[in-house]
Amino acid sequence: VVFSSIEIMKFPHNFVAIAKILDAAGENWTISKQAREVVNFGFYAAEGKLTKQFMDRVVEGAKALGVKRLIVTECGHAYDALRFHAANIYGEQLPFEVTHITAVIGELLQAGRIKLKKGAFDNGKTITFHDACKIQRRGGMMKEPRMVMKQIAPESFKEMVPNNEDAWCCGGGGGVISIDAATPVRMAAFGIKVDQMRDVKADTVVMSCSNCRLQFLDGVKHFNLDVEVTGLAQMVADALEG
Repeated sequence: VVFSSIEIMKFPHNFVAIAKILDAAGENWTISKQAREVVNFGFYAAEGKLTKQFMDRVVEGAKALGVKRLIVTECGHAYDALRFHAANIYGEQLPFEVTHITAVIGELLQAGRIKLKKGAFDNGKTITFHDACKIQRRGGMMKEPRMVMKQIAPESFKEMVPNNEDAWCCGGGGGVISIDAATPVRMAAFGIKVDQMRDVKADTVVMSCSNCRLQFLDGVKHFNLDVEVTGLAQMVADALEG
């Protein structure tokens, strides 16, 4: 299991949430000292040599452990780099599967290896889901979050429009969130998400990317919105039965 630096710095409770999910399913999992942090700043900068240098740390760490799967947690950028680019960079398939915690949650639910409390978040408040560019729109993991919502918030969940593959970027992707000078532009882009949340009268917005989550937190503060921002894994962990 590999985490992003955003999670480590801003959302450390994701460690606990994901550990609870994997332990509840009886998964055999670990974290590598060498390869625990997965953000690739060479990939952000479109610099090939640095991209591979950052990848080497993760790939070699996973090889040393002999893992069958590398689970990227709530980071779209890291998932994109490893899942869709690493094999081309190395000129061969990686000796392990690269997947995302969103896909893992879907698999565990379908197999009955984790169970969620029905209607755990049906509390009279509206919950919506943001489709992240790298995880849902590129990665195709659109049914898994809806599978979760149908179980934990069947009455409270409402889709923003457009959604799934037609969803709009939150405005913080591609490293823009790290550029102070880009703040006015990314807040202007976030205005689209503000309108979508207001249209469904959202009280809570959920996502599976920590970069998006940080952008939403900044945007909610900027626009003075009374909206809770949270992660998919956190909601799943909080709704686990047993």
